[in-house]
Amino acid sequence: MKILYILPVLVLLAALAACSEAAPPVAVTVAEICQQAAGTRVVAEGHLALPTFMTCTEGQCQISFYDETDSVFVEFVASDTPGNNGLQMPPDPYTEDNLSVVLADGTTADRNTLVRITGPVRKPSDNVCYLDVHTVERQ
Repeated sequence: MKILYILPVLVLLAALAACSEAAPPVAVTVAEICQQAAGTRVVAEGHLALPTFMTCTEGQCQISFYDETDSVFVEFVASDTPGNNGLQMPPDPYTEDNLSVVLADGTTADRNTLVRITGPVRKPSDNVCYLDVHTVERQ
């Protein structure tokens, strides 16, 4: 009998989760990313670059994302054999030419590729903001 009550609740939660992902992301420039509320799904165009010092924690690495307006960090899932929307771990030491990202369509991009990134804005503190990469596409 309790199953009859739980099932509609689960269906409602699944529908709400699907609706939140179905809403189109907010189109912004790189400079506008950190002006958005935490959790806001955005889409922005720009270039990727390996920073002088790369921060990685538990398979997540932050690299630079920039356009003519500004730059921010974006966080990728990174590995030696990345899947779609993943960052190829660069060698140690690395140069800016070692950047390699697997795009949503399975092709690769480098530092010269104009990309469009979609994902939520993350603000772990008042003075820290970055974009969590869910999808990266060639522009």
